[in-house]
Order: sequence, then C-alpha cells, then structure tokens
Amino acid sequence: MKNDQVDYYSALGTISITKDSTIISSDEGNRLLVSNPQSIGAAIVDKDRVIANFSLVNKTLPAGIDYVVNVTSCDKILFKPVVELTTANKDSIGNDELGINSIQLVKDYLNLSFTFYGNTQKHYINLIRFPGTIRTDTVDLEIRHNNNNDNTLTYTIAFVSFDLKSLRNTVADSVILRIKAKEFNNLTLQKNYTYKY
Repeated sequence: MKNDQVDYYSALGTISITKDSTIISSDEGNRLLVSNPQSIGAAIVDKDRVIANFSLVNKTLPAGIDYVVNVTSCDKILFKPVVELTTANKDSIGNDELGINSIQLVKDYLNLSFTFYGNTQKHYINLIRFPGTIRTDTVDLEIRHNNNNDNTLTYTIAFVSFDLKSLRNTVADSVILRIKAKEFNNLTLQKNYTYKY
C-alpha cells in the first residue's frame, strides 16, 4: 500500500534571490534550494529574513545545497539593527511593557518572539544600546517597546530579528550581551548571552 503522506518543516533564515535561483540559508546552517520560487511573494526580496514552511523534494542535490524544498508559505520577518539610544530618539523608542516568549542567538542574529496588547495603533520594537564606545567584553542592551498609547484590547504575538554585527570588535571573538526588558506585571527580564562571531 502506497504511503502518500508528506512531511512538512519550517525554517528561519535569510533568503537569496537571483535570476537563476532562490536559496534560503537557515539559521541552523542548511542551504535550501527552492524548487518553486514562484511561491515566494513579491513583497519578499533578496537578503530578507524569512520563515518558510516547506516539504522536501526528492531530487539530486546541486553542489553547496543541503536540501531541495517545495515552499508552501514564506513570510517576511521584521529585521532591524541595534539602535543607539539618544535624547533625540528616546521618546520614539519608548519603554512600555511586553511579554518575552523566547530569545535566541544564532549566527549574527538575535531572534525575539514577544507579545503585547494593542488595538489600532502601530507598535514599535527595538533593541537598544547606550551611548558611548561599545565595550569589548560586555555590552548592555535593552529590548524596548513603544505602544503609541494604544488601547490594550488585543493580545498579539510577534517576531523580530535583530542584526548584531555592529557589536563585533577586533579584540576578541566573542562578547557577552547583557539583555534587559520591561515585562508585564512590573517584572524585569535580565539575561546574559554569549555572542560569538
């Protein structure tokens, strides 16, 4: 009896779109060649961060490719740099509470899943560092949320990926990131992560 069951997978990574190929370089270190590039929406462009859902294609692997995949959906992920906090941007950065679901450091990225309450206003999320020279041993960072004085009617889960490359230094091959966030119920998240580059 033939088994027609198809297994589906998902991956977070960076997409490379050229005239000849569409490849997703996953944060786990795999290179996925997309067999159906027409499935990638027009809003997604080269070097975007994406989450893709896919099945595997039983096909001979080209050089440098770990899997050939058939993408069933591909969503663009908010991708932002680390922002230096200044007097000019302090108000727009905000410091409203949020919920931290998970923080993951992979390669040069800090991937953050978070929750907030809102309604009709646009919310902003940033990873900030404080003014001055970036230290070469430990960097203090804060996750900042600006709710734009929105009504707290709807519970929303969101995801963002931050680019950590600006925190690199030439003195060592890693730096400790001390990350802080203002959570719900007057709680404060404080965790240390090693960013190795």
